[in-house]
Amino acid sequence: MKKLIISLFSVLCISCSYDKRTTDLVLDSMQCLMCAVNVEKSLLNLNGVKKVTVDLKNKSGQVIYNASVIDLSSIENKISSIGYSVNDKSANQEAYEKLEICCKKPKEN
Repeated sequence: MKKLIISLFSVLCISCSYDKRTTDLVLDSMQCLMCAVNVEKSLLNLNGVKKVTVDLKNKSGQVIYNASVIDLSSIENKISSIGYSVNDKSANQEAYEKLEICCKKPKEN
């Protein structure tokens, strides 16, 4: 009986420590496959990010993360820091200027 109680307590503690969240991202500055790969790789390197999917055609993405380790703001800041806008957050201009030409939005006349 004691082992059963300890086992149940352990399972409860483990399940409470993982606050899994899924959120959608608007990635309207993505232009090519290299952009999608850059966003995916940079997010997967963040502690707490479990899964990233990027849809280039719809310029969107979805991220699954552990909210007890990382928050949405940190995820958005990472994307912005590599030169892409996300949701309502603008891209870091210095990082944007360093992107390959195919990753930049066409200039309007």
